[in-house]
Amino acid sequence: MAGERGGRIGRGIPAVLVVFGVFAMWLLTAPAASAAQAPTCRVGTYLSDLYDLDPAKHTFSARLTLWSVCPTRALDPLPTASFGNSNDPEKGEPTLTSEGGGFRDVTQVQGVFRQHWDVRAFPFDRHRITIKINSPRNHDAFRFTPDNKNSAANRDIAPPGWRLTGFRLREVARHYPTNFGDPTLPTGAGTTHSRLLIEMDLERSDPTIFWKLTGPLYLMLLIATATFLLPSHSEELGMAERLDTLQSRLALLGGGLFVVMLNLQQVNDTIASTAGLTLIDWLHLLTLVYVLLAVVATVLCWRWTVHGGDPAQAERFHHRGALLGLVGYALVAGAMVGCAAWTG
Repeated sequence: MAGERGGRIGRGIPAVLVVFGVFAMWLLTAPAASAAQAPTCRVGTYLSDLYDLDPAKHTFSARLTLWSVCPTRALDPLPTASFGNSNDPEKGEPTLTSEGGGFRDVTQVQGVFRQHWDVRAFPFDRHRITIKINSPRNHDAFRFTPDNKNSAANRDIAPPGWRLTGFRLREVARHYPTNFGDPTLPTGAGTTHSRLLIEMDLERSDPTIFWKLTGPLYLMLLIATATFLLPSHSEELGMAERLDTLQSRLALLGGGLFVVMLNLQQVNDTIASTAGLTLIDWLHLLTLVYVLLAVVATVLCWRWTVHGGDPAQAERFHHRGALLGLVGYALVAGAMVGCAAWTG
């Protein structure tokens, strides 16, 4: 009987260890779980207007209504909040009310906001522009609570050439590598503050601008290709006439290079990008490569003709090279456009 009792005790030891393990884990996590949450206010906004979108200057302008709902007036973040990407936004007179046991602050804000614009996929580029609102209090002393349920954007917002496709509020922790001279905080550890992000998604609404900027390239490309498809080895043509034909082709290709460079200058005036080459830039470079290859082919044909080469063979080379070059150009350009449209 003692052996049976000992067996029951032996079987119960693992269960006791499991219970003690769970209890120990609860003791370790209980302080974090039961720690008081930082004071918070519900903050929302109504975006009434969005205008002067300027990727060249990396700015945009907005007009919005901000509100906060707090347990007490002392917790209201709007009077002391700063805008992280605006120099000096205009603020209207606040409307202060006490409703439903809470304190509500409503104010109008209008200003110019800084924003990095990546237009490398122009005109298929999509952007997320942001208004950043910073709390002066430490993250442990105050946190924003986004009021997405009541926040909205004006449905009539339609910046020229753009479409508003998304709108949301998000709270993030912003860490600074300084304690701003606060003696209660450790030196060198930095401090963290709550930041409210008002995010707006935009995409281009006028794709015809793509054809306006690239149309001259394709027209010149087709004309240059057509010159290689014309017959040039007729027996009635003498050496001088054949060389004149090649000289005219070189003149046309030289004019094509001028057209590409002039059109590229117009593109640079329309699109100002500091983040590398845009899709339109790459298409211009591809066209320049095509024209330069055509010039090389024409010069080689000239030398072939002067040294007594067979004109019929040169013409076959021209026809095949022109068709292969046109197909290759279309495939590479199509891949560039498709990649830009897919990734935005």
